[in-house]
Amino acid sequence: MLGGTNRPQPEEVVKGFDDIDRVFALAGDEMRMHKGRGVVRLELDGRAYYLKRYWLAASQLFQRHVSRGLHELRMIDWLNENGFAGPVVVARGHSRILGLTNRLFFLMAEQEEEHPLEQAWWLMPDRADELIDGLAGFAARLHDSGFVHTDFSERHIYVGRSEGDWTFRLIDVERARVGRIDDRAAAADLKTLAASIDDQVLRERVGTTFLDGYAARRVNRSGMEDWHELFKQARATRAF
Repeated sequence: MLGGTNRPQPEEVVKGFDDIDRVFALAGDEMRMHKGRGVVRLELDGRAYYLKRYWLAASQLFQRHVSRGLHELRMIDWLNENGFAGPVVVARGHSRILGLTNRLFFLMAEQEEEHPLEQAWWLMPDRADELIDGLAGFAARLHDSGFVHTDFSERHIYVGRSEGDWTFRLIDVERARVGRIDDRAAAADLKTLAASIDDQVLRERVGTTFLDGYAARRVNRSGMEDWHELFKQARATRAF
C-alpha cells in the first residue's frame, strides 16, 4: 500500500548497554547537546546508531528533560505498536534516585536506506507524484489516529521503499501527542511541513496536490472545515 508502514525490527541485544554508568560515559559524534539532554552518533560493529540521553541536572530542575524523554519513548512505542514507524529502539534504560528517574537513555539504529523527505524527493524525481500521493495517505492515517507530531518538518519524516511501496518513519517525537482528533493541530502539522521545505516546487506541491490527496483520505474529522482554509490559516509550529 502506498504510504504504508515500515514495521520496526524487534529490539536487539546490544552489548554493554545494560550498564547505565557506561552508557552515560560513552563519547561519540555530538549531534545536539544541551544541559540535561543530548544526542550522539555512534559506530558499533560497523553500523551507525544514535544515542539519546536525558539526565536531571541541578541547574535544570524545572526543565523536565527526563520526563520529556520518557514521553518521547511512549510516543515511539505508540507509533511502532499502531501500524506506523518510529525510530528503531534497540536498547533503553534508566536509573532512579529517591523514587525519581534521574537518568534515561535509548539507542536507535540508523536505517541506511531511508532519507529525509526532501532528499528522497531529489533522489527519485521520476517518482515524485507517487511520493506526494504516498505521503498524503500516510499523513491522513496518522491524523485520523489522533497523532499530532507538532514538529512535522521534512527532516523528521524519513522515506524508504519496501516491496515497491513507500514507507515513512517519524523521528524526534518529543513534542508529539496522541488523543482526541484535532483538525486545527493537524493543519498546523501540514503548515510546518510546508514551511520546512527549501525546494519551492515541493513546497508548493504540499499546499496543492498533497493537500488535495490528504483531504480526500481523511476519514475521522473533528469538524467540517475546509482543509484549504484550515491550511491557509494555520501557523507552523517551528520557525524555519
